[in-house]
Amino acid sequence: MEPRFVTNKPALMAGRNLVIADLHIGVEFEFFKSGIKVPSSTETLMHSIEGLIKETKPGRLVILGDIKHKVPGATKQEIREVPDFLSKLSEKIRIDIVPGNHDDNIGDFLPDGVRLHESTGFRKGEYFFVHGHAWPSEDFLKAKYVFVGHEHPQIEFRDKIGYRFVEQVWVRTNIIKERIDNRYEITGELPELIVLPRFNHLCGGISMNQSITKIEHAHKMYDSGLGPLVRASDLRNSDIYLLDGTLLGKLKGLC
Repeated sequence: MEPRFVTNKPALMAGRNLVIADLHIGVEFEFFKSGIKVPSSTETLMHSIEGLIKETKPGRLVILGDIKHKVPGATKQEIREVPDFLSKLSEKIRIDIVPGNHDDNIGDFLPDGVRLHESTGFRKGEYFFVHGHAWPSEDFLKAKYVFVGHEHPQIEFRDKIGYRFVEQVWVRTNIIKERIDNRYEITGELPELIVLPRFNHLCGGISMNQSITKIEHAHKMYDSGLGPLVRASDLRNSDIYLLDGTLLGKLKGLC
């Protein structure tokens, strides 16, 4: 079944799976260290997810990693808020989590009923779920669609007088076989790669069209910030969508 973007929300439906990525609970501490007091947004995140559950009526919630923000370790805010957040949410829906690069020791935060998968991801039918900072298990080759977070994709717009603003986007792209065939035994068609926008709007992002030099050579640049599957994909020819579903076109046409 074709995945469906939830209109104007950084979430999608893959069958009966509601999929989101990059909550970064506790990111406010980064602002605090810089002298900026920002109230906790964890309750707002909870209300947003509850609204999505009511709207989409999913069978499960899949969170593609980066539940918490600080790495390594955890702040007092995260120790206090993450278990409570997941406990309340798990009373409403089954939760599956794929840990991200910010989720060291996340198992210590999980209440009963929340399933924690390996960082290499997991497959459910034609869908494969992984955070995106690490290579997925070979099982992803059996899927039709692979969903990753990690990148926080956005597009930067500028007008003639220099006014700048950014919009979160979805990225749909193809994995290039030659960039992964030394790692996996490939016998059929490769799945489509879909990159999710960040769920927490307080986090920064990668302006895909302003990083085109890195993106053009991303498969060679392990310090580019891009995950391995994204580096192995045909990013210049990826389709870029706004959260409202508007197709902006190919990434190469937005640079």
